[in-house]
Amino acid sequence: MKIKVGLVKCNTYNNEELDKAIDEAIGLSGGIDVKGKKLLLKPNILQDSDPSKAISTHPEFVRSVILYMQKEGASEIYVGDSPGFQKPGYNGKKSGIRQVTEETGAKWIDFTTGKTTIRTETGKLQKEFKVTSIVDEVDMIISLPKMKTHQLMYFTGAVKNLFGLLPGLSKSPYHVTYPNRHNFGEMILDLLEAVKPAYSIMDAVIGMEGPGPGNGYPKPVKLILASQNAVALDIIASSVIGYDPMTIPTNKLALRRHLGLKHISDILVEGEALSDVKIDDYKLLGEKKFQNIIFDLFHFRIFEKYQQKRKPKPYFIEEKCIKCGECIKICASNANWFEQGPNGKFVAVDYNKCIRCYCCHEICPVDAIEIR
Repeated sequence: MKIKVGLVKCNTYNNEELDKAIDEAIGLSGGIDVKGKKLLLKPNILQDSDPSKAISTHPEFVRSVILYMQKEGASEIYVGDSPGFQKPGYNGKKSGIRQVTEETGAKWIDFTTGKTTIRTETGKLQKEFKVTSIVDEVDMIISLPKMKTHQLMYFTGAVKNLFGLLPGLSKSPYHVTYPNRHNFGEMILDLLEAVKPAYSIMDAVIGMEGPGPGNGYPKPVKLILASQNAVALDIIASSVIGYDPMTIPTNKLALRRHLGLKHISDILVEGEALSDVKIDDYKLLGEKKFQNIIFDLFHFRIFEKYQQKRKPKPYFIEEKCIKCGECIKICASNANWFEQGPNGKFVAVDYNKCIRCYCCHEICPVDAIEIR
């Protein structure tokens, strides 16, 4: 049986256009039965920042999804996310998502108020995760990702978005335990199996290209994607922006696991033809293909360490740095610290400790870190 992905054009965040496109995309993908059910909508709020930066799922997109679910008879709708480094007082208002949640009568949820353990017996690397306790209170989890590039995983979509269910800094140790993109990807798929999201709808009206997921550049894509299978959605979304979808670790590893599909040919795109909406000039991230082939063939510890040292490094731009210390707090390998120099304190880095997870780059609020 084919897995459907609805692929629909949407030029702006105008409410009328969004409502129509989301309704159409969901219908084309086979629909979703939410009548009488409690839902958790999980947008991507990497940083609680202005929507124009394209860092987070757009608030008007979230509004339209809430209204759709209410129209279809959902009994309760919760909305929330936990950024990688959740500051005291974080409330989702800078992203605009908190406001549309309250305006529509949905409920904002703070992921740090309680934790619960979810498990998967089929997990390859991780059998259990401590996630926000709201997952125990809802009938369905719906992923609302933003289309973005990603320094570590090349691309972030419906599958990677689920990592935000782990509250705050509890995400950081996973980067130390699973420092390369292969093992990190396997862990994310273990989380996917444990969470079992019911549905995914992607905000690709304006995506992020270049050094994402936090410091890239807004890029009009003018699409909305929807599917009952998060992996299928990511395969089509990554194809739209010019990736070979099998270079995205979570896509490739998911097909090996047969997570709802065994091959790309199992996916049926409904709506726009994929060939008509592909983007040729999207600024992508990635390594040379021969490096990926070698990496797949050898997973010996010595080779892993060698490969790790050859990866691009985070470089700190002292002139831009505001000394907020967020890059130090989020670093689970303790590779960053403040040191005193002739012009005041600066961020020092021990590249022997650095695992190239790029969390510091993701979290920097002033784009003071470059990956090169």
